[in-house]
Amino acid sequence: MKVGAFQIGRYHAIIKKSYADGSADYETSFSDEADLMESVYCIKLCVGKMVGLATDTPKVLADVQVIRGKENIVRELEGKQP
Repeated sequence: MKVGAFQIGRYHAIIKKSYADGSADYETSFSDEADLMESVYCIKLCVGKMVGLATDTPKVLADVQVIRGKENIVRELEGKQP
């Protein structure tokens, strides 16, 4: 499934990562629920910490949200650019 510029994996759920500066990005490719939950677990360990240290724009991860279902994913991603 493709929503705008985002390619959604076989398992219809995405992870929204929100940062302290108000920006957000998404993890969108999961093969099944176990794959999703492994990613959620790892990302939640980083909440409150500086992430992206190997990039030019490291940020503090403020929140993690799981969005499930095709309709909810489309509503969330329409008009967003990766």
